[in-house]
Amino acid sequence: MTVSTEHQAPETVVSRYLQAIEGHDYERARHCLVEPGFCYISPISRFNDTERFIEHMSLTGGILQRIEIRKQFVDGPDVCHFMVFHVQISEKMKVDVVQWAQVREGRIARIEALFDAHPYRILFESEAN
Repeated sequence: MTVSTEHQAPETVVSRYLQAIEGHDYERARHCLVEPGFCYISPISRFNDTERFIEHMSLTGGILQRIEIRKQFVDGPDVCHFMVFHVQISEKMKVDVVQWAQVREGRIARIEALFDAHPYRILFESEAN
């Protein structure tokens, strides 16, 4: 069952997305994203296609164990989180992440994530062009 996000507050839409990513429920995460027109930018990857982004997340997201939200700021359609991603690569690590999401018509249109990418560059081929 698909839940309509059209009339939900931007922070609710982004929260649902983060819960889906944390739960490794990539289909539910996809329903939170604009199709077409979605954009994702991080230090290690860049996507302009929802399908490719979700495919990438489903392949690499298995290292995520938990998301700890430290602070949230909301300014209209913009939702910014300071978070700690608890991941396991070869050992358990905590990765500080800042994520800025822009919500349009009840779905996330753009995500920009900032974090120290060094541990990830070792594991995943960069898709940033």
